[in-house]
Amino acid sequence: MTAITFYFSSLKNEIIKLKHTFALWLTAICALLIPLLFFIVYTIKWEGLIPEEGVNPWNQYANEQIMNSLPALVPLFIVLITSLIIQIEHKATAIKHLFALPIPKSSVYFGKLSIVIATVFATYAMYYGLILLNGNLLGGIRPQLNFSEFSPEYIFHTKILFRSFISVLGILAIQFWLSFRFKNFIIPLGIGMVLVIIGLIAARAPEAIYFPYSYSVISMNPLDEKTSDLSLFWWFPTVSIYSLIYFLVFSIAGFFDIKRINVK
Repeated sequence: MTAITFYFSSLKNEIIKLKHTFALWLTAICALLIPLLFFIVYTIKWEGLIPEEGVNPWNQYANEQIMNSLPALVPLFIVLITSLIIQIEHKATAIKHLFALPIPKSSVYFGKLSIVIATVFATYAMYYGLILLNGNLLGGIRPQLNFSEFSPEYIFHTKILFRSFISVLGILAIQFWLSFRFKNFIIPLGIGMVLVIIGLIAARAPEAIYFPYSYSVISMNPLDEKTSDLSLFWWFPTVSIYSLIYFLVFSIAGFFDIKRINVK
C-alpha cells in the first residue's frame, strides 16, 4: 500500500471514531450558539430592530454575527476541539498503539490533522447556514423586519468567512501539535485559552501581525478602499499568508517532533 492509500484509510478510521465522540456535538453547539441567540433577540426585541426604509436588514443581522462573533468564537472552538479529539486517543493509549503499527506515522498524524480541519470547516458552513436559515425564518415570523424583501450579500460573506478560516489555520496547527505533545488534557487547553485571550486583547497592536492568535480578529479588518474586490489580496491578505506559513511550519515540525518522541 502507498502512503496515499494509508492516508485515506486513516481518514476513514478517524471519521468512524469521530461519530462516537462528543466532538460532533461540540461542533454543532459551536455553530448553533450565536445564531440561536441572535434569533431569540430578534424575535423578542424585533420592534427596536426594524430597519429604515430601503436598508438591507441582512447587513446588520449577518455581518454582526460573522465579523463580531467569529473572531472570538472560532479560536476557542479550535482549542477545545483539538484537545478533545487527541485526548480521546491519549486516554485510550491508542496513539502509542497506532504508531507501533507497520503503517506510515505521517498517515496517522496528518489524517487526524485533516479531520480537525474538516470539523472547523464544517463549523463555518453550519454557522453561516444557520444565519441564513434563521434570517429567512424571521422574515416569515416578523415580516416587519423586511428579511424577505432583500437578499444576503453572499459574495461578501463568502470572502469574509474564507479569510477567517484561513486566518485560524495557524492556531489549529499549533494547538494540534500541543495536544499531541502533552498527554495531560489541561496543558494544551490552558495554554490555548491563555494565548487566545492575549490574542484578542493584543489584536490592535501593530506587532499582532506576528502573533497567530490575533489573526482571527485582524482578518476582519476592512481593506484599503482602493483595493479591488476581485483582487487576490481580498482573499489572501497579509494575515492569511502569515497564517498559512505558521500552519505549514507547525504541521511539519510538529510531525517530526511527535515522530521523534514516539508519543510515550
